[in-house]
Amino acid sequence: MIENCVLFDMDGTLLDSSDGIVKSVNFVRKEIGFHPLSKDEIIKYINDPKESLPKKFYNTDEYKKEHREIFEKHYFENCTHNLTPYDGARELLKSLEEHSSLTIATNSWDFFAKKMLSHCEMEHYFDLIVGANTYKASKPDPTMVNEIIKTKKAKKALLVGDSLKDAFAAKNANIPFIYVNWGYGSYEIKTPYIAKSMEELKELIEQLFNH
Repeated sequence: MIENCVLFDMDGTLLDSSDGIVKSVNFVRKEIGFHPLSKDEIIKYINDPKESLPKKFYNTDEYKKEHREIFEKHYFENCTHNLTPYDGARELLKSLEEHSSLTIATNSWDFFAKKMLSHCEMEHYFDLIVGANTYKASKPDPTMVNEIIKTKKAKKALLVGDSLKDAFAAKNANIPFIYVNWGYGSYEIKTPYIAKSMEELKELIEQLFNH
């Protein structure tokens, strides 16, 4: 049985993928006759659980099939555009993999995540990569978190992320949450565990598992 399992959000936590996301959202907007949104607007909306993304991005109550198809094709071709791991991310994963099961719980689709992590030579660190499409549920819904823990049969688990959606998913799954402050949003998140560097993140993970 796995003793410890770390669930990582991906975008804004391990990888800076903001350029590819913005590029693809604005490509869809251009295709349907809308003006582009700024990078700050798009990233802010994506991480806010109170926002309706179909409404903000495409002025519709739900994503239309054409929106999904255009985005999926364009993003798959461009998701590695200016994609970079945050400083120290690889070193962190290498240090943790000896003692913990490392997994990905992302609101991106799993096949995007696998391509992006492979591009950054990081995919091999993860035992399991789960996306919003895997169980047809995205954070803050706790489904993907609960299913990862169940699959890994972990005794202890925690979630690391950069957004309110991550914080709420951890709360809904009743596991500890570590907020990293270098991601895509600045939030007042109610957690005693806040990392300002990869070194602090490593210390917090070890602290929580040894508690």
